[in-house]
Amino acid sequence: MSMRVLVLIFVSVCMAISVPAWAADITACVACHNDKMVANPILDGQHAKYIEKQLHDLKKDLRVHAQMQGIAKTMNDKQIVDISKTFANKKWANPNPKSNPAVQEEGKNLVRKGNCTRCHGSELEGTYNIPRLAGQRSLYLKTTLLQYKNKERNNFPPMSSMLNRYSEEEIGVMAEYIAGLAYQE
Repeated sequence: MSMRVLVLIFVSVCMAISVPAWAADITACVACHNDKMVANPILDGQHAKYIEKQLHDLKKDLRVHAQMQGIAKTMNDKQIVDISKTFANKKWANPNPKSNPAVQEEGKNLVRKGNCTRCHGSELEGTYNIPRLAGQRSLYLKTTLLQYKNKERNNFPPMSSMLNRYSEEEIGVMAEYIAGLAYQE
């Protein structure tokens, strides 16, 4: 074998192992989960186990979203894990400006009233399988919280009962406040 062939084999092996085995092509995903699609959630930096759960719930019709259900049903378990890990390993983006001071204070009080930090962490950074909320898009947060409140989204029932105590206006204030929180990894 020539030295050139050995070098090519070595370089090929190094390149193959430098990319994690689970790294998935998320090109199709970012068509909707990008900076311009403000009604869709930020997935970059979200917790892998949370993304996995949502994709499995969509696949099993436990979470309703016609477009995403169709996509999730085409994915096998390995693809779900790979895509979830790929997004989780990206840097969390916080495209939201800080909310105005009045909203900050009221939103902070509403979050405290609901004890959101009990599950979502002291900075609303989420945990292993609970979503990061700090810096998530306001419109997406408001829509999702209202879906839980109105039992239109029921893949995690405790959220529905917790949100019953809030008005639609209060949920909007909470969403704006949470979206304006900067989260640093």
